[in-house]
Amino acid sequence: MRDEEMDRQPLKAIKPAVDMMVTVKTYFHPNKVYIIAGGLGGFGMELVPWMLYYGARKFVVTSRSGVKTGYQRWCDYVVSTADCLTIEGTQQLLKETQKLGPIGGIFANLDQLTRKLDYNLDYFVIFSSMACGKGNAGQSNYSFGNSMCERICEVRRRDGLHGLAVQYGPIGDVGVFEGSDQLITLSSLRKQRINSCCDVLDKLLAINTPIVTSFIKADKIQKGAGTKQRMIAELWRALGIDPNTTPNHITLGEIGMESMFAVELQQELEREWNMKISLNQVKSITIGMLKDYESGNVSNVKKHIDHLKRSRANLLKQKFIIPSDPYVRLNGVTKGKPVYFMPTVLLNFSMFEELAQKLNRPAIGLNWTHEVSKLTTLKQILKFYQQLLNVLEPNGQFDVVGYFDGAIVCSTLLLKEMADKAVIVDLIRDHRFCDEKLTDDFLLEFLLTVMSTEIPESFKDKIVREIKKEQDIKVKVRLIVNEIVDFAGKGLVAPDMEEILHVMIARIRMLSEYRLNKRKKYSNRLKLTIGKKWAKKSGKLIMIKPFKWDTVDNVAEFMEKSRDDDSKNISMEMVDTSIDPDEELLV
Repeated sequence: MRDEEMDRQPLKAIKPAVDMMVTVKTYFHPNKVYIIAGGLGGFGMELVPWMLYYGARKFVVTSRSGVKTGYQRWCDYVVSTADCLTIEGTQQLLKETQKLGPIGGIFANLDQLTRKLDYNLDYFVIFSSMACGKGNAGQSNYSFGNSMCERICEVRRRDGLHGLAVQYGPIGDVGVFEGSDQLITLSSLRKQRINSCCDVLDKLLAINTPIVTSFIKADKIQKGAGTKQRMIAELWRALGIDPNTTPNHITLGEIGMESMFAVELQQELEREWNMKISLNQVKSITIGMLKDYESGNVSNVKKHIDHLKRSRANLLKQKFIIPSDPYVRLNGVTKGKPVYFMPTVLLNFSMFEELAQKLNRPAIGLNWTHEVSKLTTLKQILKFYQQLLNVLEPNGQFDVVGYFDGAIVCSTLLLKEMADKAVIVDLIRDHRFCDEKLTDDFLLEFLLTVMSTEIPESFKDKIVREIKKEQDIKVKVRLIVNEIVDFAGKGLVAPDMEEILHVMIARIRMLSEYRLNKRKKYSNRLKLTIGKKWAKKSGKLIMIKPFKWDTVDNVAEFMEKSRDDDSKNISMEMVDTSIDPDEELLV
């Protein structure tokens, strides 16, 4: 060691730089090229000057039609008309861009081919939408496309590459919301200015999250008694209607309610009253219900929604399939006197399933098959089921249940002493059913009435108004099918619904013709004789007729007067509707 180094001291610790907060700023390299898909659109034309401010100097924008306006010519960029939806078009775009310099970033979904570059991109940005993150009725395809792009950004981040998807809300200066407030009048959002979109992009590019959201919430209104009224008032104004002159039965869907309005009302009902409903259910609310809701009466809306849910559940139990087998067993019981159920109007036995399971004897449903559909008169149908029961029960000793045209079959089987007991339900109370000629509209209204447990009253009324606009009955039936399928949604089994409705119409016509002929054929005196004949078959024929007893003051006196003096063998009694009457009479 040299002498001059003898006085060396140990090294002193050097104090490091002080800790400080720093911010990451967006920077676009001036020698790199940036691709903007759709760059001649409203957002792209505002994005370019913002990127210029942060250093970018070279741009390639894609456009199918090229420059059209003077405003699009102001900036120095290359316009490519390459089709980026194809591999060949994307390769052409990348070649055109690389002639200008290395690619610094892409504001489009060009992931697959850019991964083959010799270098990584500084920025890979996709402009998505809140419709993807939050959902919006009627925009599922648009949301799905954005969702796929967002998944690509997540994969890029996982692979160590840049990827950012920005879910923007409504933008006010450019795009579909430019110059219009109608679509967001009822929304909890307000439009974001384009300069705000760019400013927030500066911050979003600096974070490592692949999917982000940018929107502006509307100013919150303090909740109170008038909040609901203000919301409904805004709805009237947005729909452009006067609630005082608009008919109460018109639904929001018929007026043409926008999905965004429906979403706001949906959220209001869920938030304030805990009613979870779909957008289609919101659009089925009538003007009258909404006026009641505005005045503070929410019960009608609640009843309507509950009825919708029950109706949809009942509808999903149905299977609109024309059976191929002549009969079907409705329970697992094999011993005892069987009871046969005549074909139902809807050609399935879902309405009797619960009853059949409670019976302690075989319950069998006689199907309406394609073979029966070829028959043209009720007399032929009677003969068909007589022959079928002769095959199934050659020794007799069975009971039958039927309604509608099945009631005629049941009574005929009893008269011919093939069946031991018949239970029939008379549901026809409309005097127009015996008119000389049934109109198409009446037939379809009657058909919808038969299906009233499966579809709500307001929904039925809406369909009736729609079918009256059409002339051809086939078009009317198709309209009914489309409306019911749309109302039921996923899960409805209905491959033969249209054919079944045509079968129902044919059955209504045949039954009407049969009743009309019988009415003309028999005089009042002959009817009395027939009544006495039936009266002698005490206990064998049981008829169930719905009646509103709440309109009768003295039920016992009314029933006594209703009984013919010469028909003392006919017994009448009230049946508790809380108990299935068929079950009570068949056990």
